[in-house]
Amino acid sequence: MSDEVRIVPAREEHIDAACDIAIAAWTPIREIFRRDLGDEIYESQFTGWQQSKRDAISAGLRGGRGYVALVGDTVAGFIHYRINESTKTGEICGNAVNPEIRGKGIGPKMYEFVLNKMREEGMLFATVHTGLDDGHAPARRAYEKAGFHANLPSINYYQKL
Repeated sequence: MSDEVRIVPAREEHIDAACDIAIAAWTPIREIFRRDLGDEIYESQFTGWQQSKRDAISAGLRGGRGYVALVGDTVAGFIHYRINESTKTGEICGNAVNPEIRGKGIGPKMYEFVLNKMREEGMLFATVHTGLDDGHAPARRAYEKAGFHANLPSINYYQKL
């Protein structure tokens, strides 16, 4: 496999591999959710998350602003974004790098690429949403490295009725 990373528009033949990467990337996060919420709340809120994640990633990559990072001909990561013309803000949506090859600079290349795309589309601001839980710590570090610093912390509470 060549080490050169190319960011290209997502094509139909990339979708399954990107979805597999998403499941691999989100599985540890969901395990932390189960640990923190307990089985009962977790099962009520996150049963079937794998299919929901596949559906969201597939839709995002097919939506016209979806890209994959290729190393050789292998999908190494994916990213998609949307824009809000009224606020001139681009939002990074689903994105992940294959957990087996993290730490090789693929994520930063994807962020730089889509931030430049947002600028080309006339956006003045960029945003990204991530969790405050332990499972999202790597994502927070990656976004901070990409230049995101201003934030509005948030938390979701659950209660059994």
